Amino acid sequence: MSTFQVIKRLLGEAKPLAGLMVAASTAGTIGHLAATFLPVFGTIAGFALAGNPVTTTIVYAIVAATLSPWMVLALIAAFTLLASSFGPTLALAALPANLTQTFASARRLFGLMDEAPGVVETGTANSDYEGMRLDRVTFAYPGEESEAILADFSLDVPQHGILGIQGPCGRGKSTMLKLLMRYWDPQRGQVTLSGTPLPQIDVHARRRIQAMMSQETHLFDGTIRENLLIALPESEIRNGGAAGVLDARLREALAKASVLDLIDSLPDGLDTQVGELGDRLSEGERQRIGLARVFLRNADLVLFDEPTSRLDALNEAIILRSIHELSKSEQNADKGQDVAVVLVPRRESAMRVADAVLNL
Repeated sequence: MSTFQVIKRLLGEAKPLAGLMVAASTAGTIGHLAATFLPVFGTIAGFALAGNPVTTTIVYAIVAATLSPWMVLALIAAFTLLASSFGPTLALAALPANLTQTFASARRLFGLMDEAPGVVETGTANSDYEGMRLDRVTFAYPGEESEAILADFSLDVPQHGILGIQGPCGRGKSTMLKLLMRYWDPQRGQVTLSGTPLPQIDVHARRRIQAMMSQETHLFDGTIRENLLIALPESEIRNGGAAGVLDARLREALAKASVLDLIDSLPDGLDTQVGELGDRLSEGERQRIGLARVFLRNADLVLFDEPTSRLDALNEAIILRSIHELSKSEQNADKGQDVAVVLVPRRESAMRVADAVLNL
């Protein structure tokens, strides 16, 4: 279910959600039909399993008493073929149990879709990005009795430039980024964007402003091209001109993420299948493709939660340099301002590299 967060960050809810609704509707229809007809299948299979040996024994006894030996042999062969029907019959008998498991999974999916959201988006305000602020925020995860992850915590996120945040594991760095994305609301204090509390901001406007890359990179079962295009609005894909122009944009993002050479070395290039959750690629390769998606987003504020945790020192330095270039106005001339970046590295060495490469 963590892939839902990826879809939301990349403004790609519409198409996957529509597909999910169609799949759920289809599963519901099949489930209704199966509930009606599976008992019939089970009854037929039961009679077949019980009747085959009895029928075979009775018929053989009658035939052996009345026919010649050659006819008996022929009928034995026929009965052998009849006995071979046990395999399909057993498969038919197992069908109800197998489908029952499938429909149990479908019920869990429906239950998930009926869950109440962690936050309710009702805001209508819309403004340009002028920085964010966590103002004396206290937050503990819902349903947990542990101490607050953040207590009376304040932070100013600048309008442009790079803000590096370092600290021991478990001190709330990732939680802070998720509060900036409004995955949850704090129990006390408030989070503001351009001086406006997040609950009052229109969700679509906020997601156009923000992008985030988390510790885990989730790819979807499909091609590398499809996993990159999810970061672009449908309007940009339709109006992107010739396929070569769109591919050039994808290749530029891959080059910034230090993964273009790998893609070019693959037989199918951008059309390479990544497998379910990207399991045909290494963790480092998945992470760099995820970084390329962030470069495609063209957001005003980009949050990086340990973006180089699975890379070696050389590629870490290359990607930190790319993040530095992302923050510069010449890389985002259409915005008229520098892009703001919040960088949370995992290792202290990464922050030292960042100090050298990014001049934090």
